[in-house]
Amino acid sequence: MLGLCQFQTGEYERAVVSLQKGRAQGVNDDSELAAVVRYHAAILYIRFEQYEIAFDILREFMRIGHYSPKVVEAFGLTMLRLPYLPKEVPPDKRDEILIAGQAGYNMAARQLDQARTAFDMLLAQYPNDPNVHYGFGVFMLTQDADAAIKEFQRELEISPNHVPARLQIAFEYLKRDQYNDALPLAEKAVQLAPKLYAARNVLGRVLLELGQVDRSIKELEEGVRLAPSSPEMHFALSRAYAKAGRKEDANRERDTFKKLQDQQTKQRDSQLVSPSNPNPDKPNP
Repeated sequence: MLGLCQFQTGEYERAVVSLQKGRAQGVNDDSELAAVVRYHAAILYIRFEQYEIAFDILREFMRIGHYSPKVVEAFGLTMLRLPYLPKEVPPDKRDEILIAGQAGYNMAARQLDQARTAFDMLLAQYPNDPNVHYGFGVFMLTQDADAAIKEFQRELEISPNHVPARLQIAFEYLKRDQYNDALPLAEKAVQLAPKLYAARNVLGRVLLELGQVDRSIKELEEGVRLAPSSPEMHFALSRAYAKAGRKEDANRERDTFKKLQDQQTKQRDSQLVSPSNPNPDKPNP
């Protein structure tokens, strides 16, 4: 496959594009080639610091019951947000990466007790390393949001410019209607990462709730420019246009949101069911 050849020759940017094209063309989920392509796509996204995309790709291994040390290592790189290919990992980071990988793998597999055990070990051995508290905060977010916020805040003490931690707290405050608390976090996130659409999203939505409609629209329009295929961005912008009385613009953005959401739903459904495994809840043997 072209993408794998490009990977071997070090053409990483071309390789990740080719690998994703191959995945989009529908290689069977349970084939050996699909696993190789999936793995290499994930580690390249890690290399390019697209950790959330990498995590989602690695999570696909859960559907087919695939476990291997390489996959665990890749999860560890993702959890610790380390932009290394496996061959580039510093020897003194390997143990930490493997513990983080066990935490990430079990979190993706929804084996919460095993994930918590791995996180406890990670926190005990590496309490002051970057991204350890952030990863644990992400794990805790759906279980105990207050505990998660404390972990994100601890991450900011270790890494003051940690944008994802700021965004996690800002989104949680937005959910709780604590708009004044969310505002400085969102503003700082945009300052640190102006090309990150999630930062524009949360700032624009917070500003809208605070009645700063014109400024909100500016941030959300920039978010749509940065991520035109994001349904969430178009939905947020439609709300801002509606509040500004711009009915035609609001309807356009709402229609775009619905179209993109339908596309994502169809894509997700096609990934969940393959000819060799029509029951997505039952892993292949």
